[in-house]
Amino acid sequence: SIHGDYLKRLLELFASDDPATTSKKEKELDNLANVFSNPNALGVSFRRSKEFIKGFLLEKHDIDFENFDIINTLASKHEIIRDRVMAGINKLLKKEWTGNVEGTSTVETLFNIRLFIIVFSINDMFDLKQSSLLHSLLYKILNLLPDVMHTIVKWMCDYDKENFLKIVRGMQGNFSKMLSMIKQDEAALVRLCNMMNILYMVNRTRRKISYKEFYCERVNNDKDYKKREIRKWYYNKINEKTCFSVYDYAWMLNPESKSLMLSIESDMLQDTEARSAMGSRDLMGLLLSNPEARSPYCVIEVRRQNLIEDALNILSKPSKNFKKELKVKFVGEQGVDAGGVKKEFFQLIVRHIFDPAYSMFTYNEETRTYWFNPDTMEMRMKFELIGFIIGLSLYNSVILDIHFPRIVYKKLLGDEPGFDDLLDFSPSIAKSLEFILNYEGDDLEDFLSCTFTVDVDSYGKKTSVELKPGGASIAVTSKNKEEYVKLYIDWMFNKSVGGLFESFKKGFYKLYSGEFMTNCDPEELQLLICGSPNLDFHELEKITKYEGGYKSDSPTIVNFWSVIHEFELEQKKKFLFFSTGSDRAPVGGLGTLPFYITKHGEDSDQLPSSHTCFNHLLLPPYKSKEKLREKLILSLIHISEPTRRYAISYAVFCLKKK
Repeated sequence: SIHGDYLKRLLELFASDDPATTSKKEKELDNLANVFSNPNALGVSFRRSKEFIKGFLLEKHDIDFENFDIINTLASKHEIIRDRVMAGINKLLKKEWTGNVEGTSTVETLFNIRLFIIVFSINDMFDLKQSSLLHSLLYKILNLLPDVMHTIVKWMCDYDKENFLKIVRGMQGNFSKMLSMIKQDEAALVRLCNMMNILYMVNRTRRKISYKEFYCERVNNDKDYKKREIRKWYYNKINEKTCFSVYDYAWMLNPESKSLMLSIESDMLQDTEARSAMGSRDLMGLLLSNPEARSPYCVIEVRRQNLIEDALNILSKPSKNFKKELKVKFVGEQGVDAGGVKKEFFQLIVRHIFDPAYSMFTYNEETRTYWFNPDTMEMRMKFELIGFIIGLSLYNSVILDIHFPRIVYKKLLGDEPGFDDLLDFSPSIAKSLEFILNYEGDDLEDFLSCTFTVDVDSYGKKTSVELKPGGASIAVTSKNKEEYVKLYIDWMFNKSVGGLFESFKKGFYKLYSGEFMTNCDPEELQLLICGSPNLDFHELEKITKYEGGYKSDSPTIVNFWSVIHEFELEQKKKFLFFSTGSDRAPVGGLGTLPFYITKHGEDSDQLPSSHTCFNHLLLPPYKSKEKLREKLILSLIHISEPTRRYAISYAVFCLKKK
């Protein structure tokens, strides 16, 4: 077998140029090849313990991951070692492994998992010239019973970050190579994706590398390929087909591709519902059919002065088909919703929901985020409806200006909270708990005088909540401080708001299944819901289209972009809100936002205006840069009452269209 001391001796041996060591080197090379070709010998190698007993595997894998660095170093420095190791693995993979069939003992199956991880940790397995060996290995391990996959995930969590990154990149290289082939082996692609799925699960369990390392460049950068694969994925889904699609593995998609995927899925669902409604009209007849059922849209009417009550009442109706495209109408106002009214509706709803007067959420001044108010008097049904509103906005591709901490998105994805989430949510509390964890003295109990309780301020009255049964009489000591911090975090993010959050989560998933979301990272989900806060107006300038006589080099346009680039960030956000209805960039940045500037009239005192439903700015040809700046700033000042301004401008636009 191979173990740490043996590998260190090999390092010394092959570092020597003494001709007298030649025969000894050849002997060790034969030994390496023999071990790597023998399942029983290799399976007990790379161990921490001096002896290996298979029964140990029921409790631990006993793999010394540091030894992989030595064998990989030897293989990279000495081609002859690499060749012998790979020749041994080639023979190994041609042999039958016990434990790959139902009825085999648990120990034998675990032994095979150990054997797989050893071979999988050899860097040269990911050499593109060795792709056939990699696929043979994946075939063996993925042929194990499905219920042992959690063991693979658990054991692979012990990889260090550097080696784990090498493995992920090696897998990505092989996957990209297969995608570029004219004739693709679908079964091999599925095996690669399933293994990458396991690696992704490992990374979700123990954040070792950035989730961006799982993105596939080919899948994300080829727009035609993306659209074709998304449609194939959706066709498979609705027809219950099992054809391979990379979009069954959404972790390889960047946020822009995920957004496109959600958008196309929503469009297809909306089209399906619209066709169904049209079929209902043809079949039942205009008189016999419900007018609402006949409509290809889901139309809702709300009063501005009773927005929340009307919205919650409508959204709670089971008769409404919200899988149709949403159209919003404000009672008493003219205009047809081409997208802008819908944006405004969601913005107003969100603004009201987070208003302190509703007391559904509390505001954290330290991080400027909102959290569920455990003392709220509102019914849980309202939290379910709020979750539904957020899911509905995502379904209709509307970006929301909401400020939740990262833990909200983690919990929506089913991830457990950790210390990093507390640091993100409340740095001051996190630092206090970090002090306790780092305190090295034995007198923590006397120094801290703290028990397993949390002090809660409820409507001006302080109460004490136990973190565990009898917590009020259990002092925090050096021995139990880790448990205290763990229970505190669990109380903060789970127990204190459990019912409220579960209702919120239930509403969020009413339109979307959790299948796609489980392959999102919390940061990605936040981007999909809230858009990007990074505003690169140079990218927006590059993609802007001009109408009415304007060109990119027109004097007014040159002055306009000069003014925009000179604006402070808050002014830029106001302009973006004024012209598009949102002060955040879509997923992918401002370079992906359709934006138009049209020449409007002649030089005058008229202010710029906009059609937010079309991201359309109407800009008069002001003679000077100073005048353009003055008029544009005046327009932005007026958006202190954005809803009123939008309602007027949109109504005027629709009347002109008529």
